[in-house]
Amino acid sequence: MPWTEDKVSQLRELWDQGLPTSQIGKILDFTKNAVVGKAHRIGLARRPSPIKRNIMKPDRKKARAPIMPNLSVNLMSDSSFDQKADFNRTKDKHLTKYLFNSKKNIGCEWPSGHPDEVDFNYCGENKVEGKPYCPKHCAKAYIVTEKLKAEEAVA
Repeated sequence: MPWTEDKVSQLRELWDQGLPTSQIGKILDFTKNAVVGKAHRIGLARRPSPIKRNIMKPDRKKARAPIMPNLSVNLMSDSSFDQKADFNRTKDKHLTKYLFNSKKNIGCEWPSGHPDEVDFNYCGENKVEGKPYCPKHCAKAYIVTEKLKAEEAVA
């Protein structure tokens, strides 16, 4: 449907009244995009965008001051702190002794116990050449394919 002089004059009136382009399109029996295109071609004044882009945009240049929380902490007494520190020092010495030994390839590196425990250590038996473990722990750590095939053949 082409634009007639009558429709163009109605467009100008409705545009000046500030009606939305979609509503103008419904009144004139055109699409919203057709109304916008015709308004642009005939030089009608531009309208501000209905989408307000900068309303909620925070000012990023201003730095916020850090909020310090109110903490209610029960502090340990000096004696309990010293005891805990001594335990940690003993544990660290114990661990480093075994870690350095394993770095020098002295013995089997199979761990025994939990690293946080004081009695944590490594096996220390003679290693299998090219492996980090002794024969007993190599049997646990590595799966031998021939052994699996033999077990499957029996089953």
